[in-house]
Amino acid sequence: MNKRTITLLLAFALLSIFGIVIIQIYWVRRAFDANRKQNEQKIQVALQNIAEKIADYSKTTLPSSSPINQLSSDYYTVSVNCEIDAAVLEYFLKNEFSKRNIQTDFEYGIYDCDSEKMVYGNYISIHQKDEVNKKLKKELPKWEGQNYYFGVRFPSVSSQLASEMDIWIFLSIILLLVIFFLVYGMFFIITQRQFSQAQKQFINNITHELKTPISILGIAAKVLTTEEKQEERKKQYAIIVKEQTERLSSQVEKLVELLMLERSSYVPLSLEKMNLQKTIKETIESFELEVLAKKDFENQDFNIEFNSLEEDIFIEADKVHFQNMLHNLLENAFKYNQNTPFVEIAIQKTKNKIILSIKDNGIGIDKKFQKRVFDKFFRIQTDDIHTTKGFGLGLSYIKQVIKAHKWKIKLESELSRGTIFLISIDVY
Repeated sequence: MNKRTITLLLAFALLSIFGIVIIQIYWVRRAFDANRKQNEQKIQVALQNIAEKIADYSKTTLPSSSPINQLSSDYYTVSVNCEIDAAVLEYFLKNEFSKRNIQTDFEYGIYDCDSEKMVYGNYISIHQKDEVNKKLKKELPKWEGQNYYFGVRFPSVSSQLASEMDIWIFLSIILLLVIFFLVYGMFFIITQRQFSQAQKQFINNITHELKTPISILGIAAKVLTTEEKQEERKKQYAIIVKEQTERLSSQVEKLVELLMLERSSYVPLSLEKMNLQKTIKETIESFELEVLAKKDFENQDFNIEFNSLEEDIFIEADKVHFQNMLHNLLENAFKYNQNTPFVEIAIQKTKNKIILSIKDNGIGIDKKFQKRVFDKFFRIQTDDIHTTKGFGLGLSYIKQVIKAHKWKIKLESELSRGTIFLISIDVY
């Protein structure tokens, strides 16, 4: 399955998940609205019956128009053509709401024609025997243009309706959990696929890296055992055998080092107080001798410049890992370079930090790859992945060394303009 197909499937899956969430929200909203409308109808029927009972009790008639008026989602007023007794009204309210199974708290008030104000009646709690009302509002809004009426408010109707939708809430939570694990599984599969591709690339690289020296060793051994040539000729093949054996040994050592790092989540350190400038100079000298000794760099100019500070700087670090880290950065600067290699190493010191910068004039790293260059086995794809030797472990090893020392590393690079690695070392 190619990358484009996976991208399309991922996009379709995310759109589907988004659509499911929207549909679920829509149906929960509809269920809530339906439940609210049903509850409002029950309340209006109950209030209509209460108005009729008050009319019968006072031997009057109800207004010609509908006596029920809903002023808000939780407040209703009921018109009558007589004065209202609070005790009688409360009795009718409790009795009728109980018949209609309206299980929510309510409060009521009666309009006083003499004072032209709403007189607060009482707060009735359905679920509590103690009807103490210290936190409730003592005012109900006035209904202009009416003489005899009472008002009823249901302050907790919204929470009551929500509590009646527990099955919907439970199903929504289950759906969200399923979606979460589905998304997590999708990204886990994608991550595993990327890792699988990296492993495949690693196997291709190691196959090539080990196959070449083995082939050369075989040819050289055949020549040494079969050809009767001059001693100088045999000496040349013996040198080839030596070089390829060292190369093969180096690759095996890298594999062993990889396995050790794979089994542990950290790089074991042997910290010591070391002179930073002296250690850098030793590493540069060793690398320069190594470059000059290699056939690949014969008669090739190169320059490594070290801009140091006058004062000696001492840090706590593992000297071996530090030199390996710097060696890898220098090696990359030479390997990924189409010009005359030039590397500039500099030290800057602030109040509590030391910044070590390694700048080269190589081919640079595209911005889209910069976040992945420290990943294990990752190598930037070219037309021929074996143009430059390696397993894609160098920068991953550097990242682990930096992490083990609790330092920080930053990468700045542009294509065809080189790369800068900035290592921040805390000073205590």
